[in-house]
Amino acid sequence: MKKPETQQTILAAAKKLFITNGYKGTTTIQIAREAGISEMTLFRHFPSKEDIFLGVIHPLVSFMDCLDIHEHSDMRKTVRDLLENRLRFLLEERELVRLVVMESFLAERSENPIAGVMARVEQLFSSFNPTQRELLVRVIAGFILSGIFMPQTNDPHILEVFIQETIYPLLERFDKK
Repeated sequence: MKKPETQQTILAAAKKLFITNGYKGTTTIQIAREAGISEMTLFRHFPSKEDIFLGVIHPLVSFMDCLDIHEHSDMRKTVRDLLENRLRFLLEERELVRLVVMESFLAERSENPIAGVMARVEQLFSSFNPTQRELLVRVIAGFILSGIFMPQTNDPHILEVFIQETIYPLLERFDKK
């Protein structure tokens, strides 16, 4: 296998094991076995289990790079794009998102992935005062996280109602201040 293929194989094996066993319950030996490689080969690609975990969760925490957001973007479009992007990802990767949420609470690691994502979302609202910014981040985070713990729905109408009835009125209210 070539280096990128091996890395993807390691990440796929690690993702499966982290979702099943959690971060603490997964060893690098298990990951190597699941990937069909030696542990030495695994460490040639990733220096630590933490680096493997960060590779697994990268799609969850790096989404801001994929969004087309400019400093002077229309805030409504920005919020809509953000919510649509994250909810689509949540539907596709529900177990991975659940893992990251749980590990954020249980982690002994120095970096909390959820806090990092929320800090990046908060940057979107830098034009608002700190109280308004925090309120928007909490409302959006709550809506996204509710998708993990509440019964699954694929009804796009729910997102539309949330945006029209909750987010847009908040944005309009903030614009008037």
